[in-house]
Amino acid sequence: MYIIEPIANRILRRSMRSVLRFKDAAGQNVPKAPSEKERCLLYVHIPFCESLCPYCSFHRFVFDEQLARDYYRALMREIRMYRDLGYRFTGMYVGGGTPTILLEPLLELIHVAREELGVQEISIETNPNHVCPSHLEPLRKAGVNRLSVGVQSFDDTILKAIGRYEKYGSAQESFERLQQAAGMFDTLNIDLIFNMPLQNEKSLRHDLELIDCLSADQVTFYPLMTAPSVAARLAETLGPIDYKQEKRMYMLILKHMRQTYQSSTAWCFSRKAAMIDEYIIEYDSYVGVGSGAFGYFNDCIYINTFNLNEYIELIHSGRLPTGLVKQFTRRETLHYMLLMKLFSTELPKTFFETDQGRRFKRELWPELTLLRLIGAVREEPDRLVLTDQGRYLWVMAMREFFIGVDTMRDVCRKQAGITE
Repeated sequence: MYIIEPIANRILRRSMRSVLRFKDAAGQNVPKAPSEKERCLLYVHIPFCESLCPYCSFHRFVFDEQLARDYYRALMREIRMYRDLGYRFTGMYVGGGTPTILLEPLLELIHVAREELGVQEISIETNPNHVCPSHLEPLRKAGVNRLSVGVQSFDDTILKAIGRYEKYGSAQESFERLQQAAGMFDTLNIDLIFNMPLQNEKSLRHDLELIDCLSADQVTFYPLMTAPSVAARLAETLGPIDYKQEKRMYMLILKHMRQTYQSSTAWCFSRKAAMIDEYIIEYDSYVGVGSGAFGYFNDCIYINTFNLNEYIELIHSGRLPTGLVKQFTRRETLHYMLLMKLFSTELPKTFFETDQGRRFKRELWPELTLLRLIGAVREEPDRLVLTDQGRYLWVMAMREFFIGVDTMRDVCRKQAGITE
């Protein structure tokens, strides 16, 4: 396996770069609305933060209240444009940025999504400084089902190094806020990052011990993911990333978490059935609204313009703000399906009895055979399951996928003339 992993990493990196090549979507029609039988999610992007973290590759800007309010007005119009096109949504995921940075228009957006678009499940990201009664109670009353808190680490040394200690509070403060928030939502998720520079096994074990004390509903352990532009900045701030310890850390997480949690994905652990951050797994289609948002439906990935002023102007002129499009080939669609379907750690045998599953099995038999040969999957009577080795390979694969997405964001920011 020592030989397989670096080879797999190189293959994954090359294939993700190839798949995530976009072209200008100007003047192109948005695909027709998915059928009512198909579960569809609405992704809403709020690109504002109090300040910008050095490791983050997401589309975000330092908060300006007037610009944020102008943005929300455009966002509401875009949502209603999709409503008028016949789109309906089962769930909504609000990411950022820091979605809870301006509460009043966020609550209005939630109300519209529930009343006008049929949204039933709502997941929202936030930071530890917003885990307080003034934010939690209004969000709970508005119908938020899942709150995902970006803690990243319970090590103050790391929090100080990445600029989060002064902005969002100490590890102890985050711990106490999470204790007070327990039970307020169907799911309280804690986001943590592993294999950051300065992190060692002792620090990781400390994070795991605190998770046990909190009895969190759900914990998501992301590997550090950096686009090239961020990698250089991160190396200057914290030092180089040691990928040699990544697998050891992941296996420690897996061994510890499975004692009391079940796997929702290869890097997400839940005490019960719940919504997860990786909505791209739970939903075959999702529509992205907001500047820099991604959407995937009808075998296409669309990206909205990254220029905030252009986004607002396009919406107010009655046009959807789509900037780039990637039309997947038949084989790219199957590879995307393979990546997403197995990231949930298993595939029921009933899937292979559907038309989609039969095509999947028929055309991807070389990939499925290779996965069996290297011990990444095993067959059980009713399902195909990722082994522990397979889970780590899928963590690497998803990391490379999201790095590919982040690299695409870098390209879009450069084209939009955005500098930090």
